[in-house]
Amino acid sequence: MKKIILLIIGIMLVFTLSACDKIEYINISNKELVELLEDNDNYQFIDVRTSAEYYEGHIGGFIIIDYYMIDEDHSLLDRFDKNIPVVIMCNSGNRSVSASEIFVEEGFVEVYNLTDGIEGWDGATE
Repeated sequence: MKKIILLIIGIMLVFTLSACDKIEYINISNKELVELLEDNDNYQFIDVRTSAEYYEGHIGGFIIIDYYMIDEDHSLLDRFDKNIPVVIMCNSGNRSVSASEIFVEEGFVEVYNLTDGIEGWDGATE
């Protein structure tokens, strides 16, 4: 019985410690994005919508890298610095969640997800 209890405690400890090491992305609002855009030299801003969506209107300072392309080929992220925070947005916040998970998986140290995407943006677009 003692061995079973120790085994259960050991398994719980492993799961607890592995959860502590997991790096997650941070959801941000449009208001928080405005603050980050003011400090744009210290962030990488990435729009993961398609080219057609991007050219219909995008937030200044964001560069495009289509989510469907990076989902197929994570090496496309090699052009970005993993040590500089990255802010990711899409149309409504769905693809950017998936993209944020990919960025975290690929070792980016600080990843922000714009929760409402450009649909929730009330600022200027280009």
